[in-house]
Amino acid sequence: MAANTTAKKAAAEPTRCECSRYSVLVNLRDEDGRLTWDEELTTGCTATTARVFAPGHDAKLKSALIRWGVDGHEVTREGDGVNTTADAATMAAKFVFAPMVTAGIKRAADKAAAKAARLAARAAKKAAAKVEPTIEVTAKVGRWERRGTVQGDTFTYTDAKGATKTTTRFALI
Repeated sequence: MAANTTAKKAAAEPTRCECSRYSVLVNLRDEDGRLTWDEELTTGCTATTARVFAPGHDAKLKSALIRWGVDGHEVTREGDGVNTTADAATMAAKFVFAPMVTAGIKRAADKAAAKAARLAARAAKKAAAKVEPTIEVTAKVGRWERRGTVQGDTFTYTDAKGATKTTTRFALI
């Protein structure tokens, strides 16, 4: 019989999941603007694995990097006694999902800009809707006295035939 030539693969020793190495430090301030404390945001991973990521944890890291990138946080990676800090897109660069992180951050920024534009348009529309209250007055138009309303420098009235007319040449009585 032929000898078994396949070498046994050495079982890799389980290590921390890669997503557990990433975190963000957020400064929290009180009402007066003084620094109260720092809060560390993490992926919450405590898994160990023989691979780089525990099953599904690459997606967990991807979503965390997108969320942190949208918020503009500096991301810290702890590894081998050295902490590295960079923006979320830079931290994602070594992974296959880096384009998805970059696109997710851009999409969220575009969405926020569109929302700000909608809110500005709504505020402008609301401001335009606030028109001066119209007060009914009597004014002389030509040689006739008419009852109507004044808005700004325009007088709106109904003539003798029932037609609504506007003019800027009038004198209030």
